[in-house]
Amino acid sequence: MKKLLQISLLILSLLLISYVYLKQDFKKTPPTLYTNGHIITLNQNQPFAESMYIEDGKIIEIGTNKQLEKYSSKSKSIIDLKGASVLPGFIDPHTHFSISMFLSKMHDLSGFKHNTNDEVWKDFESYVKKKKKGEWIICKGIDPILIHDLTPPSIEYLDKIAPENPVLFFSQSLHNYWANSKAFELVGINKKTKNPSNQSYYGKDKKGNLNGLIVEQQAVKPFFDILKKEVLTSKKLGIAASQVMSNYAKNGNTTIVSAGITIQDEKPLILFKHLSNYKPELLGSFLEKIGFLPERKQRPRHFMYMRYDMEHLMPKQTKKRNDFYDIIGIKHWYDGSPYTGTMYLKSPYLNTELTNIKMHIPINSKGKALIKKDSLKNFIRKYHLKGWQITIHTQGDAAINEVIDAFEELENELDYSTSRHRLEHCLLFPTENMDRLKRLHLTPSFHINHLYYYGDALKSDILGEQRAEKILPIKTIEENNIKYSLHADQPMFESNPFRLIQTAVERKTISGNILGKNQTTTTIIEAIKSLTINAAWQINMENKIGSLEKGKYADFIILNRNPLKTKPSELSKIECVKTFINGNLAY
Repeated sequence: MKKLLQISLLILSLLLISYVYLKQDFKKTPPTLYTNGHIITLNQNQPFAESMYIEDGKIIEIGTNKQLEKYSSKSKSIIDLKGASVLPGFIDPHTHFSISMFLSKMHDLSGFKHNTNDEVWKDFESYVKKKKKGEWIICKGIDPILIHDLTPPSIEYLDKIAPENPVLFFSQSLHNYWANSKAFELVGINKKTKNPSNQSYYGKDKKGNLNGLIVEQQAVKPFFDILKKEVLTSKKLGIAASQVMSNYAKNGNTTIVSAGITIQDEKPLILFKHLSNYKPELLGSFLEKIGFLPERKQRPRHFMYMRYDMEHLMPKQTKKRNDFYDIIGIKHWYDGSPYTGTMYLKSPYLNTELTNIKMHIPINSKGKALIKKDSLKNFIRKYHLKGWQITIHTQGDAAINEVIDAFEELENELDYSTSRHRLEHCLLFPTENMDRLKRLHLTPSFHINHLYYYGDALKSDILGEQRAEKILPIKTIEENNIKYSLHADQPMFESNPFRLIQTAVERKTISGNILGKNQTTTTIIEAIKSLTINAAWQINMENKIGSLEKGKYADFIILNRNPLKTKPSELSKIECVKTFINGNLAY
């Protein structure tokens, strides 16, 4: 009886604590009138405005200063924008939030901070000296393309430098990894361990011994599992998640879309929902109170496509949409990365020192499909009939053609008239597919940073000039009135919308060379649309976000420069001064 009473009192205490925290909702936006601005609405009927009246997180009216004078007496505050430029908040349509928070605290050996092979390994060796015996050493950013003379690490080198510490390296592309003997030992992998698949495996030398290389997600999963237990605790991940969300908002993103959540159970979903959901929940509120979850405040909306192998985490399909946080679909991979040889091509990769030696791509390789076409068709059929949106990772021309074929072969069986299934990355997109895209209601999202950061290598060492000139055919997509979006694939690259916009407008590589000049986006406005109203359309939210219009959520950003009056070469220098989500200041 006494024990039952104690349990009852504990439950009552938790309910009281949670009730208090449940009351800590995001404050409703007080009536606010923003005046004297250059407001780029993206609304075709009213493309520009001077004033915007907001109440309870929604845009009540937008127009000229004179038209909105009537709201002056109703507003608790009138904010003079003093001619500042205002845009709808950006929507990152393809990011990896869970991996971003996972990597955020790792030591950076990327080409963004280092210029040469010597700099990378000198930094690594210095970092090892700071670590205690037995402590995990985790580094990110290994990239033989951005750092031209980089030699990927051998297991012998890693064992020599860190004999008493487990070491794990992440490539910049997040498709290759490297580990030392200590790390393999702790995870329980040896030369006799079976590879997860032909495309996801543990590299070996001529004698059959592990050489340190780990390829693709399935092979590295055992390392992730042990890191979550020993290094990246729930509390640490909560802090990292909060910081990563703040950085999205800092760059002007008011909505993010996770394309393939890499988790094993529903625990991270409690954190994700706590961060973005409009309404606090009982469990999340309690976990915040005891310090396991970060404080709730306005953060970007978060929508997710689950991985194909995480079906058990998919919720029951409902017609009611959560406008702040939701699982909206499911993702599969048909091919891999251009920088590991797993992109599936019609013609082989070039045979160069970069491809054959540094990237370990076999001579005359075309890559392969990661799954059988019939398996893809079964996947499409299953989730389309369940009402889920489907997104497929496709990089190479062979992969893209075969994925479109799969949708087409199901055309008489499935009704695509209201679907908006997506193709992701689309590096070498064959332009002869435009009619099929429109008929099948397929929509692409382009990884435009391939062009900026890797365009030179694609042209000289990976694909060759003829194919490199055809990558990312944005203008052809626009001319065929097909909606598309742009993305940075964070954490591969930072989610910086104006960097993406500048590349779409200029088609320049990091060295200044122009690739595919005839595929430049038609206007700056079209590039902006790809990260606002078009991206909203891709996730079925165009009636609520993506443009500044009466009745939509007040998701907007204030800029330090007008993008429509900025030289193309200066677009990436535009800064977001303030970010508002649901009318609340998020940055």
